[in-house]
Amino acid sequence: MAVLCVAWFGGVLPARAQGTSAAAITGVVKDASGGVMPGVTVEASSPALIEKVRSAVTDAQGQYQIIELRPGTYTVTFQLQGFATLTKEGIELTSNFTATVNAELKVGNLAETVTVSGASPLVDVTKVTQQKVITTEEFNTVPTAKSTLSLIALMPAAAAPPSAQDVGGGKGETSVRMSIHGARQSDQRMLLNGMSFNMLDNPTGRTFFMNPLGSQEVVVEAGSGGSAEYSTGGAQVNIISRDGGNQFSGTLFVAGTGHGLQADNLTSELQAQGLTSVNNIKTIYDGNLVLGGPLVKDQLWFVTAHRRNGRRTQIANLYHDANLSDFTFTPDFNQPAEAAEDLRSDNLRLTLTTKNSQKFSFTYDWQHNNSLNQGGELDSGTVAMEAAARANAYCNQVTVLQGTWQYPATNRLLFDAGISAMNNYYSVGFGDMPCGGVAGAIQIRDTGTGFTYNATGIRQRNVADPLILRASTSYVTGEHNVKVGFNALMTRKYDDYRERGAVDLPVTYTFNNGVPTQLTEFVTPRVNPAFVRPNLGIFAQDQWLLHRLTLNLGLRYEYLRAYSGEIDEPAGFPSNAVAHYDRVDCLPCWHDLNPRLAVAYDVSGNGKTAVKAGLGRYVESLNTGYATTFGPSAAIVLSTTRAWTDRNGNFFPDCDLSNTALNGECGAMANSSFGQLQYNTVPENGFMNGFGQRQYNWQVSAGVDHELRPGLAVSAAYYRRWFGNFTVTDNTLVTPNDYDPYCIAAPTDPRLGDVSGSQICGFYDIKPDKFGQVSNVVGLADKFGSPTEIYNGFDVNIAARFGRGGTLSGGWNIGNTFVSGSAGGTTFSHTNNCFVVDSPQQLYHCESENPYQNRIRLNGSYPLPYDLQVAAVYQSLPSANYAALYTVSTAAIAPSLGRPLAGGTRNVTVDLLGTGSAYLDQRINQLDLRLTKMFRLPGSSRVRANVDLYNLFNASTVLNVISTYGTRWLQPTQILDGRLLKFSAQIDF
Repeated sequence: MAVLCVAWFGGVLPARAQGTSAAAITGVVKDASGGVMPGVTVEASSPALIEKVRSAVTDAQGQYQIIELRPGTYTVTFQLQGFATLTKEGIELTSNFTATVNAELKVGNLAETVTVSGASPLVDVTKVTQQKVITTEEFNTVPTAKSTLSLIALMPAAAAPPSAQDVGGGKGETSVRMSIHGARQSDQRMLLNGMSFNMLDNPTGRTFFMNPLGSQEVVVEAGSGGSAEYSTGGAQVNIISRDGGNQFSGTLFVAGTGHGLQADNLTSELQAQGLTSVNNIKTIYDGNLVLGGPLVKDQLWFVTAHRRNGRRTQIANLYHDANLSDFTFTPDFNQPAEAAEDLRSDNLRLTLTTKNSQKFSFTYDWQHNNSLNQGGELDSGTVAMEAAARANAYCNQVTVLQGTWQYPATNRLLFDAGISAMNNYYSVGFGDMPCGGVAGAIQIRDTGTGFTYNATGIRQRNVADPLILRASTSYVTGEHNVKVGFNALMTRKYDDYRERGAVDLPVTYTFNNGVPTQLTEFVTPRVNPAFVRPNLGIFAQDQWLLHRLTLNLGLRYEYLRAYSGEIDEPAGFPSNAVAHYDRVDCLPCWHDLNPRLAVAYDVSGNGKTAVKAGLGRYVESLNTGYATTFGPSAAIVLSTTRAWTDRNGNFFPDCDLSNTALNGECGAMANSSFGQLQYNTVPENGFMNGFGQRQYNWQVSAGVDHELRPGLAVSAAYYRRWFGNFTVTDNTLVTPNDYDPYCIAAPTDPRLGDVSGSQICGFYDIKPDKFGQVSNVVGLADKFGSPTEIYNGFDVNIAARFGRGGTLSGGWNIGNTFVSGSAGGTTFSHTNNCFVVDSPQQLYHCESENPYQNRIRLNGSYPLPYDLQVAAVYQSLPSANYAALYTVSTAAIAPSLGRPLAGGTRNVTVDLLGTGSAYLDQRINQLDLRLTKMFRLPGSSRVRANVDLYNLFNASTVLNVISTYGTRWLQPTQILDGRLLKFSAQIDF
């Protein structure tokens, strides 16, 4: 039966290659009188090792360490002349877990062997870093969709947008970023065998998706000190590839469900709130084949995995526009909007060992993924299907090539290296890939309703080809482990953007309750090449095992150099001339030193109880961001707004769009430099160079892990995170005195609480003579004020093995962080930005008010008679938050301001509620069940037939509402998917 892994137990990371799957075994060998025994040969053997055996020798204190072990089940053998051989079997190792295996040798002959079954440790008494290891067996046992998104359901402290709550795979491979212990979502890293595959322009985005059956384990780590091998302090999600073995084996998995297997959870109460339809499943499918075995026994193994999966879902309360030519949105209730994914992946992995125990691996992955109308914005209820960023089609094609090398030169000296090359091509609406797609017409945003419709109008294609290198050297004795190494990324990113709006009219419209008020003009086409050469980290780490105390000291040096490449900008609007721009270097060239410290103490000396603490500094995630922001492509004033009065009602701007001044129906451009190369946003002098300029965060943790009895362990820990080096954008052409104050009258609505009907002040408008004057300088905020962002939280977790193979894993987290928005979301802890840069309006709601929130996640399984097994996943999560975005006209503001809004601005939108202050009443509670029937086949083959029931109680909890204040304010746009029955089968042979 399945054995679930230890959930969220921490510790000082052993010296290892960054993000690899390395586990370790350590311990002390004594004689019958309790004296330590140096010179004992300790061997760890496992089918997981292609070289079969790894060994060490105890030092003068009787201590030993065997590091860089693959996950698997191990036998540990202790031998010394004059003593009986001791063998401990059944030691289960998961990734990055250090098992303490002590031994007592008795006098005897080597021919005498004492064999005992070793109960696998649940407490790691050497580590502080919190981690969750999800094995393939766990994926196969509990009810999950086998997607990247489903990882979150197994991780108690993970925070994600409520709108991303998945029921049986209905969200597919939605690109969700998780936050753990207040980490920025942008600091999350997705890794394949320790090497990142994140998108370069969006550090947390990804176009490469894992295949869980082709993986041995997925390891999720959060920082809090210890290891110097990671750059950022967010969640590190590392996919560990399978290596094959000496026996041919394979797995075939199929799963599917459809609309007829889902319950309707649209209640009369929801209908009364304006919800006319709910998000539901049309079809979900998944076919997966994995084969592996020896090409040359004990020398060359292979694994190959092939998957085709996808889904088609109906989006709640969203319909096609009945008429795309009338500049209004009229829902066609006979054409509900649908989203779809079709994902294909194929890979091959070879593992080779040489006679001198050098180990090489080669991995090839190819994926082609097609998404139709995919994106969290469609779940928000504020964007029509035709206006979504991925309307019509979104394609990406990814190729990943990896190679790794590991060489235990002696039982004390280990070398490790890896290289990863990735080619990532994705396009929207270019029609140059099999999924095709067409550009739209003119996009319209109505500030009165908060709804965007009519078209997306955008075409883009992006190419990135990162090259990632890592290497390290470890020297290990019984009590000492020192490691030095580096990891580096070098890449080119090339963006190609085409028209936004109609081909001959590159604009978008802004309406207010159907009345044109403003238009936005865009430069088209444009290209944006950016480079990183390199993003480098050099680290040194020193671990000491001082009897019961494990001390880990680490230091990491960071160097980031990025630049904007040479550009030949094509002719287009507003200029018909080709423009050439030279390369701009050092955007930025930054250096940082990041110390890491962690300590763990084995209280009783038997590996049952450990007290731990950690402290570490981490830098923010950054690659090409500033190269894009400050390069020539961004220096071109790419867009500008202008007031628009459609006097003749033809929904066409009757004016010269290239004329910067007031003309015809169009007001003056808000930025008269539109289309010109004008560095209106530049870095502050010295900001792009030197030490300590990069944003960072410190993390501290303190806790205890305790094994209550064999097979049952708990942990409790406190976590704190604080950020530094905040940046601000200062318009040097204006000062706070260049803004005039005004107040607004809030609408009378009891749902607004104390705000209802009140006079709200603290708003400011630029003086008319300063309107449109822009010269921005970006730099550190400390000369203006002292912004803060602080997370505090506490975790209690449990890991249990009981009965005839029952398991329980999970825990409880409370912390002052929440994630707002759609799938991408924004993470907030307690923030304070109460200082003024330009406009004093920055003081309005300058401090977040998000409360401490509870998250509970549990999962487990239990065997039943007749080869049956039941498994469950339970989640209880905070309710969705909301805002009140209120649009106020210039006529309503003028009595307080003493004049109309500057620049002919027709209206402004303000949030009547503070960030993180308003939440829906109902928590998100979800229970998923699985019943499995095992069929034994000849040999070791078996068939698992699964019946899954997701959202057992058919809850209809609201996950997202309209935040634009008006007639649709607080109208639900998405609820928890209805109860879903899903069938799957897996053949292991």
